[in-house]
Amino acid sequence: MHTVNIVLLTIKRYNFFLYLDRSKFDLELIITSPMRRALLTTDYVFGKLPPYPVLVSPIPTEMGHGGCDYGSSKTVLTRDFPHHDFTHVESEEWWTEEESQEHLEQRVEEFKEFLNSRPETRIAVVSHGRFLTQLMEIDQFCSFANCDCKQVTLGGDGVVSDPGEIFIRVDKMWKPY
Repeated sequence: MHTVNIVLLTIKRYNFFLYLDRSKFDLELIITSPMRRALLTTDYVFGKLPPYPVLVSPIPTEMGHGGCDYGSSKTVLTRDFPHHDFTHVESEEWWTEEESQEHLEQRVEEFKEFLNSRPETRIAVVSHGRFLTQLMEIDQFCSFANCDCKQVTLGGDGVVSDPGEIFIRVDKMWKPY
């Protein structure tokens, strides 16, 4: 078992990412949700052709609650984002409708196992507030604002260690709900 260092990014407010110092990220891999807003964030933050692979996975997508949490088909996404690796998106309609809390928790555990199975130890995850809050085991509905960036460590035992505060927060007025 090894330790995985992870940079967690939430999505939106693309103009902020124009000012982000990309040299802060010493990465080997990017994993992004197949939601269009996450794919666009990935491109804005890391560029369309970063020096490390970009894997698209439905595991770290947002919790399915409504129309904004359903994505585009795999065919449409691979056409619009041909520079990303969609081999981990196995079905055309990859999203979950009306997802339960239990299912979200299962996806989080599956994602931890996936991260620990990877040979890379420096990974960026572009995901969504509700998923990342569950990953961090924070007892709030959603503790990540749009465009938050936080660095954590995932141990081989599946425990996420939180070294402290979010190191980039764009929206200073945001409060968790």
